[in-house]
Formats: sequence, structure tokens, C-alpha cells
Amino acid sequence: MNYKKILLLILVCTITSFKAQVLDEYPHDQDFYKGGMVNLYKDAHEFLSINTFNECDKKEIYQPRIIVTKDAAVKIIKDNDTANIAKNKCAYDLSMEILKNLKNWTPAEVKGKKIGAITEFIVYPYDLMSNYSPNYNADNFIIHAEYPGGPKVFEEEFHDNFMALFSDYHINGDVNLEFYINESGRIVNARIYPTIYDRDFNKDFMRALVRLKKVWKPALYSNIPIKERIAFPISFSIKFYQR
Repeated sequence: MNYKKILLLILVCTITSFKAQVLDEYPHDQDFYKGGMVNLYKDAHEFLSINTFNECDKKEIYQPRIIVTKDAAVKIIKDNDTANIAKNKCAYDLSMEILKNLKNWTPAEVKGKKIGAITEFIVYPYDLMSNYSPNYNADNFIIHAEYPGGPKVFEEEFHDNFMALFSDYHINGDVNLEFYINESGRIVNARIYPTIYDRDFNKDFMRALVRLKKVWKPALYSNIPIKERIAFPISFSIKFYQR
């Protein structure tokens, strides 16, 4: 089940506000690289080939997370998962070279105004180098993370765990929930945005999220477990519903 296609409405709140300096995700009809993902991987393949980089072990994979600024520059978001970087050091190093040397990054655009936005992509050196084929796009080879029973079951269990919390704090309006499913199928790095400035609510929200104890099937690329971002909008009201 492709959760990303189901959950692409994440930007409804974010893109309407010019107060935000950086979008949490690109609008769904925009690319962060000129020519789209196929051209990104084509340029990465040519760069790695021309500069004769050594290919990594087939088990190595890395997912750089970046900000493409309004000026089309790239800023790397710090990755605190040092164990994963060490495990995939070769793929990580090649990712950094790609980010530094490719030039066709494209900022997001909202109502004719260029704005920075966060994005990420997969670097699997084997498929970018010796196994590269024309029109390659890593996104086409991902088996997406799946909650036991599927997205409908997740929605029902999410509702059951959070209904009372929303009611207790009398929170109404639209926010977005983001978390990652890590390589072990666990929920990590959960956050709500725009920020709700109530420390007690945020603490209780994260505790409620932890109560969703089921382990997901992690996303896979070439049979390698990878982390995957799950993000979706929520409307807070006594009559909770997901937009």
C-alpha cells in the first residue's frame, strides 16, 4: 500500500501561509530537481561515472534529507543516526558528493513566489552505477511501509487512541502529523506542525502515539529495509476526522 499517495494532502495548511520560510514538503505537483527524479538520477549517474568513484557494497543505501532554498542552493539536514551512517558510510559519502556537485535543484513555488522546501531521496549506489538503466527512478522500486492490517486499521486505531486526548485539550483546527517508520518497523521522530504551544498536550500526544505498539512492516528497497516518512493532515475537533 502506497501511503504517500493517500497522504499527499499534507500541504493544505502549510502552503497557504507565507509566514513559513521553509515548507515541510514540496507541493505534490512540483519537482525539487529540474526534469524530475529521472533526471536527478541520470545526472547523478553521469557525475559518478565521469569522476570514477568506487562502487559501494550492494547492501549500502542512504537517504539524504535536504532543504532546497529559495535560491536553489542545497542545505543538508543533519542526520543524527550515526549508527546508520557508519553502516552505510560509502553510500553516505557518495550522497554528499552528489549534493555538492549537481546543479539543477529547483525551489518550491507558492503563488508565484519561490520558497525553500524540505525533501529527501534514495541513493543506492549499485543502481546508480554498474546497474544503472535509462529512466531509472528509485521511487519506482520502493515497497512502502505498512501498518498491520493496512491503512484503514491504522486510522481506526489512531482514532481510538487520540479521540479523548483531542477532547480533553479542546483543540480545534488543522495540523499535520509526521513520523518515520525506521528499518525495524518502529515509529520514530514524531512531530506535529504547525507547532502547538502547549507542553502538556505535546507530551500526552507523544505518549498516545507510543501506545500504538504494533510494529509496521518497514519499507524496502531492493530487499533492504529503509526508513520512510509518513505524514498526514488531521482536523482536531470533538468529532475527530482525518482530512
